[in-house]
Amino acid sequence: MQFRELSASELVEGFALLTTLRPELTSEAFDAFITSQYPKDYRPIGAYQRGELQIYAGVSIRENLELGRHLIVDDFVTYSGCEHLSREMIDYLVDYAKMYKCRSLLVWGKQQGISIDDLEGFRPKRDGFIKML
Repeated sequence: MQFRELSASELVEGFALLTTLRPELTSEAFDAFITSQYPKDYRPIGAYQRGELQIYAGVSIRENLELGRHLIVDDFVTYSGCEHLSREMIDYLVDYAKMYKCRSLLVWGKQQGISIDDLEGFRPKRDGFIKML
C-alpha cells in the first residue's frame, strides 16, 4: 500500500471516491474548496494499492487550547470491498500527525469504511474518537 497527499492530477479520482461519501458534492464546489483550503487548512491523502486509489482521507491540522496541535480527519472513505485496508490508513495518519508535530489525532465527521476495530488506541471524544500521540 502506498500513501501520499494527492497531487493536482490525482484530485479527480479523489473527488470520485469522496462523492460516494458526500453525493451532494459537486466538482465545482470541491475544486473551489481545495483551491481555497489546500494546503493550509485541508489536505487530501490517498491510499493506493497497485496504482489504484482505494481510500481517501481529507485531513486538517489545527491548534487550540484544549488539544494543542492536532490532526483532524474530516473525511474518510473507502471503496466497497476495501474496508479491510482502513487500519493501515489510520496507522499512516498517526505517523503523518507525528511528522507534523501533532499531539493527537481526531477522527470525526462523516466516515465510510472504517470500524471501531480500526481505531485501536482511540477513545470516544464528543462526536468522534481521539488518540493521544
